[in-house]
Amino acid sequence: MKKRKRFGTKDFSAGHGMQKMRLNKFFEHRLPNGKTALISSFGDYSIVGKTEAGLIRKGKISGGLQKKLERDFIAVSEKNKQALAERIRKRYSHVFEGVTLHIVNPTMRCNHACQYCYAQSLPLGGKCKGSDLGKETALKIIDFIWQSPGREIVMEFQGGEPLANFPAIEFIVEESKKRTGKNVHFRIVTNLTLMDNDIARFLQRNKIFDVCTSLDGPKSVHDKNRRLLGGSSYEKVVYWINALKSEFGFRHIGMLPTITRHSLNFPREIVDEYRRHGMADIIPVMLRPIGRAKQNWKKIGYQAEDYIRFWRAVADYCIKLSREGKPMAEQYSLITMRKILGAGGIAHTCFSKPCGAGLMQASYQPNGSIFTCDEAKSEPLFKIGDVSQGYREVFTSPAVLNMVALSSTWGFLCNECKWSPYCWFCPVLAYSGSGNPLPMLPLDMDCAVKKAQISFVFEKLFSKDKGILLQWLGSQAPAQAKN
Repeated sequence: MKKRKRFGTKDFSAGHGMQKMRLNKFFEHRLPNGKTALISSFGDYSIVGKTEAGLIRKGKISGGLQKKLERDFIAVSEKNKQALAERIRKRYSHVFEGVTLHIVNPTMRCNHACQYCYAQSLPLGGKCKGSDLGKETALKIIDFIWQSPGREIVMEFQGGEPLANFPAIEFIVEESKKRTGKNVHFRIVTNLTLMDNDIARFLQRNKIFDVCTSLDGPKSVHDKNRRLLGGSSYEKVVYWINALKSEFGFRHIGMLPTITRHSLNFPREIVDEYRRHGMADIIPVMLRPIGRAKQNWKKIGYQAEDYIRFWRAVADYCIKLSREGKPMAEQYSLITMRKILGAGGIAHTCFSKPCGAGLMQASYQPNGSIFTCDEAKSEPLFKIGDVSQGYREVFTSPAVLNMVALSSTWGFLCNECKWSPYCWFCPVLAYSGSGNPLPMLPLDMDCAVKKAQISFVFEKLFSKDKGILLQWLGSQAPAQAKN
């Protein structure tokens, strides 16, 4: 009897041509053109025809087919195992690099009353002990961050609305500049409605040009979603987007729209609003049941299929515009393409596996508490320490190691899904939705959305839209899609 080997979910006979070759675990996905994509558990893929697929199932792999599977890392042999090991190392490189994104919250107060605020911000005029960052704690945060082993770091100011405590930002910037041993890049995430000329000049003088704001769409959509106490949020945001660029030398202002139930009817209008402000891409953020959004879910929430329908409309409209010579990229598609086409990791906390919470990012509260990531700061479960502790003590703590283990998805049903090599998992979302950081996949909205997005992008890469998607990647494309 021939020796049987288990590859993925199938049994194969060890045929004459296999020679010291074994197949990686892989999944099959039938493409619209009738061919089959073999997707390895590490994200490499090979496109095979009906005849080739039949030979693989029978274990009759030799000659050109064997070389093809080795080239595409579906098969592993002495010829390619070192190259495969290097690809895997690059894909998971963020595990070894340490925290580079340090999110500092100068205040938890805000002048908006957004129904979806994940930070559960406090009213601007309210007074609550520990809601504002003082100099003593700010110095401890700086001291703590300077223990980081990395030389290149990002300090990002969030909140609340960070400009509501701008003196704390000034203090941190000025104190950090006195320190040596780190190259610091400053970034501010702000609703822009508290911006003024003095703040803009400070940012200009200190070359803090990395500013990101929220623009949820045209005025009627934005003002419905993002309620400013005492006026139109849209008018102030748009004014400062334009003023920072025209008067203070900002070349680009980052923008993100959060998609509520009210937003779902306006996919094209939201994209057009971004184009009107000079944006060449958009990332429509799905509403997450965290913080105030969880409390208001019956008013502003939706089902997975509602968001999927909206997102597809946005992606298809961006493809249509690009085909007409009006470049506009959809960012979830871009991120997914990078995962499909390349072996490198994704330098973003939320799109990595394991996720970057506690590995790439940490969030510092005004009282000195440290959380795994900014989205987690309203959930006490995800507190990992305090700035009075040592850096090593915090980032090697059971809280961080558990987060890494959870978001790696090893042992979950995720590992039996064909899209798992390109997917990512957020324990914070799972906990907020079900009260358990372990995913309840049949009921998980995030899971349903990601499956739909990855499937959509994968199939687009083998359709007439392939050229447009690769055009979006431009010079960043690590490889060409295989036909």
